[in-house]
Amino acid sequence: MRIDLHCEGVEAAPVLRDYVTRRMGFAIGRFRDHIQWARVKVADVNGPRGGQDKRCVVQLRLRNLPDVVFAITQLDVRAAVDQAAERVARVLAQRVRRVQRPNRARLAEMQAQPA
Repeated sequence: MRIDLHCEGVEAAPVLRDYVTRRMGFAIGRFRDHIQWARVKVADVNGPRGGQDKRCVVQLRLRNLPDVVFAITQLDVRAAVDQAAERVARVLAQRVRRVQRPNRARLAEMQAQPA
């Protein structure tokens, strides 16, 4: 799966691209069948004014599920990417589990019907 990386105000060095791709790949790899595309945007919140706030915005287009979009702000780019990867793995696990778990009302209805 391809992960698009966009950088604003942050140097898009090959080392950063590799890190983001590897870290997000590990986080969303097991959900590959549920994801149409993934986009990660890393930006310097303060821009030219200085400061150390970096934001990582993750956007995932899922198949037959609502999109996942959120932003994490940290002092360091890698810390923001790490926290975003942890959160995306947790959110995807919850969404996939909800889809795979049968609806209790439907399950009770199926059990009440005579065979």
